[in-house]
Order: sequence, then C-alpha cells, then structure tokens
Amino acid sequence: MMHVLFLPKWYPNEYDPFDGNFIENHAHAIKRKVNVSVLFVHSEANCPTTYRFEKRENKGIQELLVFFKKPNTGINPLNKLIAFFRYKKAQKLGYQRLFKENSKPDLVHIHVLSRPAFLALWLKQKFAIPFVITEHWTGYLESNGKYRGFLKKKFTEYVVKKANRVHTVSTQLKEAMISHHLINQYEIIPNVVDTEIFKPIDRHNEVPEIIFVGNLLQTPKRILDIIQGMKALKDAGENFLLSIYGEGKDESKAKQLVNKLNLNPEISFKGTANREEIGKAMASADFLILFSSFENQPCVIAEAHAAGIPIIVPDLPGISELMKPELGIIVKTNDQVDFEKALLLMVQSYKSYNTASIRKYGLQLFGEEEIANRFLQFYQTALKMSKQA
Repeated sequence: MMHVLFLPKWYPNEYDPFDGNFIENHAHAIKRKVNVSVLFVHSEANCPTTYRFEKRENKGIQELLVFFKKPNTGINPLNKLIAFFRYKKAQKLGYQRLFKENSKPDLVHIHVLSRPAFLALWLKQKFAIPFVITEHWTGYLESNGKYRGFLKKKFTEYVVKKANRVHTVSTQLKEAMISHHLINQYEIIPNVVDTEIFKPIDRHNEVPEIIFVGNLLQTPKRILDIIQGMKALKDAGENFLLSIYGEGKDESKAKQLVNKLNLNPEISFKGTANREEIGKAMASADFLILFSSFENQPCVIAEAHAAGIPIIVPDLPGISELMKPELGIIVKTNDQVDFEKALLLMVQSYKSYNTASIRKYGLQLFGEEEIANRFLQFYQTALKMSKQA
C-alpha cells in the first residue's frame, strides 16, 4: 500500500487541539486507501530541552510531533534566525525517527505553505520522493491580502513549481494562487466530513435553535454583526435560541454586546468543544449561520450538510460555488440588512427544508469514501507525473 507522509503547518496539538483539525480529518479519510504518517513541528516556549518528541497513534495514523525550544535572546531578528534553523533540524530529526534505515514514504503531502516545504524539497532532491501541496490559507485572497514579502513570494513560487501537483478545496483559492504566479497543475477536492459524527436526528425544538461554530472574531467572522442581527430578529417578535461555539480575541466584546442588547436569554456561549460534541450540537440545531467577510471553504458548512440542517452563508466564491437553493440562503457579503432579512426568513421557513436531501448532498460531496477515492487518484496522478519527469 502507498505510504504518504503529511507535513502540515497546522495540526491539532496540546496547545491548540483544534489547530488544523480539517487536515486531521483529511488524514482519517485517506487512511482507508493509503498508509499515512504525520510529522508536525512547532515551537515551544517552555520546552525542557532543545527538541522534544511526542509520538502518537491516532486511529491508524502514525503521528510524530516535534517541539523545539523557542529562542528568547531579546533580539527579534536573531530569534527568527535561530528558530528557522531549529525548525529545519526538527523536521530532519523527526523524519529520521519516523523512517529508520532504508524505509521511505512514497509521497510527501505538504499541508499549508511554506515552512513544511523545507523537508519536502530536501527529500525530493536527496531521494527523488515526489511531493504534493494542499493549500488552505486565505492570505492569497484579495479580500485578505496577507500574502506579501519578496522572499516569501519567491520561495513560495519555487516550491509550487517543484511540486508534482497542487490541491485546493475551492476554485476561488486556486484562482487566487494562480493570480500570484503560483503555477502548477491544480486539483479541486472539497473538505471532508465524518458522516458518522455529523448526522441527522429527530428534532422537536420548541423554538428555533440556531448554531454558530467558529473563531469569535469580528474580522473575518463578523461575530458582533451576527449578534446585532439577533437583536433585529428579537425586535421583529421572533423567538429563538443561538448557541455560539468557539473562542477568540473578540469574545469579551461579543459577551459585552449580548449584555448591552439584553440578549442573555437567547444567546449562550458554549466555548470550545470536540468534534463529537459539535456533531451532537449541529444535529440538534435547526440551522447554522455564517456571516464572514472572507473565507476559503469552512468545514462547518460540510458538517451542517451532513447533519441535514439548512444554512445561512455569505456570497463568497469558496462557499457559493457549492450552494443550491435547497441547502439554505446566501446573503450579500458584509450586508447587514440582507443578513437580517435572511435570519427572519429562515426562522419562518426552516421546517420546509428537507433533511434527507441535504444529508444526501453532503454525503455525495464531502463523504469520507468519496474524498478518499479522489485523493487516491490525486496521489496516483502525482506519482505518474514524477516517473515521467
């Protein structure tokens, strides 16, 4: 069986158990077709030694997390230089622990540029191991604009050129990357969802129950505007409950606004939760809301589809390219009035949506078997390209 080494920039760890959980979801989907190992490197301020290794077995996936001591010289440029070399060494030390003696992966899969590419480039040069890239970062989007810096751009262009294939979850992100001269053969495969965790249940809520899952940020999630929308819904005489899952730097502002608008009976902050807890909460809700200024392709949309509940989402390319009227309502991006109209309409009409039809769409597009098959084909094409080069 093919052996694929994941090199993620983001991955769930003890400091952030939700960091890059969509990458972990991809690994769990793909493991039914290929062997998967994960090598994740991260800095650690209180690392007891220069390098610390944490090996885990995660439901059939071999994971090695390597932490390196975060430099603290008091001189920022020097800290960055030391961290750069420690990161590269941590990658090689981790690789040597995962693949001893003559064993090697058949393919390397970078998840999010650009740091993980250091090891991928070295493995390709030394052992002719091909690599592919999955990019999730929204920094390439014009609405975000964080992809900048001469050296970063040149290095990213070089890595993308050397890759055997590139994957994004949306056409929007593919086109944004190409606009930055990141040229390669692209494949679009959407996010994956665990359809055993996210599945419908019989709902008998006395009042409409709404769910929001995401970082509590005004930019890009517009969490304060969502709360304002709830105030408009209450003023229209509608009863509802909103459960907010997540945390973030604007959490205190959000809670203050809820108090100010006297929405405490209607809005509750649930904090962070694991996938199983979110799955139960999603299935219990009547619909999901999202009102972001920019997004790539949020996993919560796929999860809502799998749970069979309708959604309110902004008209962003990575989202609208997968939407149909029977799945929910699309609102104009950053248009508060349109968002509030959609809330009122959904509260009055959510029972008309067909749970089974929404679930069927979610299985066809985001189900683990479907995504696993598409990634297997993606890998096989990359290996074939490598042999022809």
